[in-house]
Amino acid sequence: MRQKFSFAAGLVACIAAAALLAACGGGGGGGGGGGIPLLPLPIPSAAPVTLSGTATYESVPNVSGALVYADTSVKPVRGAYVEVLDASGNQLVATSTDDSGGYAVSVPSGTTVVVRVRAQLTRPGPGATWDVTVRDNTRSSAIYSMQSSAFSTGTAALTRDVRAGSGWGGSSYTGERVSGPFAVMDTVYTAMQKVLSVAPATAFPSLKVFWSVNNTNAGGSVALGQIGTTFFIDRTSGAEIYVLGKENVDTDEFDAPVIAHEWGHYYQASFSRDDSTGGAHTTGERVDRRLAFSEGWGNAWSGIALGRGNYVDSGGPGQSQGSNLDLSKGPASNPGWFRETSIQSVFWNLNQQVGFKPIHDAMTSSLFIGGAPVTSIHPFTAAFNVVAPGSASALATLLAGQVINAANNDAYGQQETNDGGVAAALPMYKTASTNGAVTQACVTNAADPARDGNKLGSFAYLRFTALANRPHQFAISTPAGASPSFSIYRGGLLSSNTGSVNLAAGEHVLVINDLNNSSANTCFGVAIQQQ
Repeated sequence: MRQKFSFAAGLVACIAAAALLAACGGGGGGGGGGGIPLLPLPIPSAAPVTLSGTATYESVPNVSGALVYADTSVKPVRGAYVEVLDASGNQLVATSTDDSGGYAVSVPSGTTVVVRVRAQLTRPGPGATWDVTVRDNTRSSAIYSMQSSAFSTGTAALTRDVRAGSGWGGSSYTGERVSGPFAVMDTVYTAMQKVLSVAPATAFPSLKVFWSVNNTNAGGSVALGQIGTTFFIDRTSGAEIYVLGKENVDTDEFDAPVIAHEWGHYYQASFSRDDSTGGAHTTGERVDRRLAFSEGWGNAWSGIALGRGNYVDSGGPGQSQGSNLDLSKGPASNPGWFRETSIQSVFWNLNQQVGFKPIHDAMTSSLFIGGAPVTSIHPFTAAFNVVAPGSASALATLLAGQVINAANNDAYGQQETNDGGVAAALPMYKTASTNGAVTQACVTNAADPARDGNKLGSFAYLRFTALANRPHQFAISTPAGASPSFSIYRGGLLSSNTGSVNLAAGEHVLVINDLNNSSANTCFGVAIQQQ
């Protein structure tokens, strides 16, 4: 039967809605009697019985951009946390579903119980570990769950299945959308399995996924569902993904590629490196190298993880509209290292040709993670060619097809000749000294008519070598009307807008941009002085 959300409230009033592991206590009594005292006879305990079943959810497919409710199917809830509760809400036993959604536990006979399935993936080890929860950001971050009605365990083995319904009534949602969080969770489970296929002992950092039927594309209060878009954020308190769910506006719970894309950013933050600027972007734009790499990777990863060749995203009235992107193809015009569709094409086709392991090995290598160059296709290529030299020619061919010159294992892209029509984009890095000499760094808004500040030419890149472990002074001469901002990288972001920084000996990168972003040609004078 279709289940309703319980938010772990159970069937008893003493369990708080958001306190998923809370339980009520029990009590006991006693009695007395007269006459000749007798030795108590042992009371046999109730023999246990086997309780088994299958947890499933209704899945609405998105093949080419729109949700197709007529083709809704039933899929297993894999790897989910299952608990059996007694009538007082006490947990009697817990387990996890297998890859068929099945569970089996031993429970006391003759006991009134409920079976609750939580939108949680948990594995403490040994070996691979994870803890993923799907929560409602509009209900105090409560973890979603579904549960059976109360039943007696009787005296023989019994079966109790639970199913999460979609809530779709034929032309609109008319019931609770119980399957939504389980669909989101299943995409995360699939993504983790892809990583485990090449790195079986992976320890996944804790991940919280927030989905709500109130989550919409307006900005404002997250607690009210005003999340703006589906996105990933790596907070100091842990990794989080927020997912749209507003009917007739934009729902993403069944748009598996969208969920997998954001999980791809979680992968970068957890195991690799991501220096992306973030911000507004479209597939038709020429964007900053870091943004192109991150978004192109996310798109390609969705296909790699899910085993599909297109990226889809539904929306609009009845979820009947949407987009459909062929992952194998780059842009029809002006391809390059500054186009996310070029990057996605390289990654997607590389996986098709050589498999995911060499890609994973490069993404997680110290060559890529620990280097001074910011994340882009060039340092990835340099790392890939070292960890997977036998596949270097396959990558070279794909890069050439997107007019990207990443030859000679050069992480800095010194051989790159494609400027995307923005002359200021090359060279990819200028060389600066640490003796106080001034180096000119120019930025432009030529490729940024909307003034988003994250497009090709929005940033200038300088590479320099710290000769010793000591403080370095940074001075920026500012032309009229400009507002400089700068950051220093080595193995990730080290510092932002700090005039004096202690640096270790070795290569570093300085990235500078104009916060006002108001000119087609803004040039800063940059002086770096070793103290």
